[in-house]
Amino acid sequence: MKCCGKIHKDASAYASATAEQVVRARYSAYAKREVDFIVGSTHPLNKNFMADIEHWKKTIKENCYDNFELTKCTIISESYETIQDGNTEKEIGKVCFVAEMTQVDSRENTSFMETSTFERAGQHIRGGAWLYKEGVIAEPPSDDDDDGGEEEE
Repeated sequence: MKCCGKIHKDASAYASATAEQVVRARYSAYAKREVDFIVGSTHPLNKNFMADIEHWKKTIKENCYDNFELTKCTIISESYETIQDGNTEKEIGKVCFVAEMTQVDSRENTSFMETSTFERAGQHIRGGAWLYKEGVIAEPPSDDDDDGGEEEE
């Protein structure tokens, strides 16, 4: 995924990316084992966030889809909203996508659908970039469904 290398390596490109672009960049980061980007694009309030960053990076490396080839990320929908939380406003982005992959040994194709929630944590964290807060996994639509999503291979 050539499109994501700049977001992985350039802080200003990441800070100006949409939540949909960050989904693609995170998908690509898992495929390419760009662990620094996976950690750096995760919201500190994400349930998997670890204060011990080096241990967390090691954990990700050990579980980075090594037995799978990540083959396609199809965006189904994206939405944005601003929520008033006391005296502050929170910017929330939601992106629904289907991730497709092939198991290396068996060559079996599999997929899952996720609705990812992103939040901007403020300019002081990663330049105000969208940070992955949580994801809800679901069964992907069947091949008969017309999702109208945009594919990236």
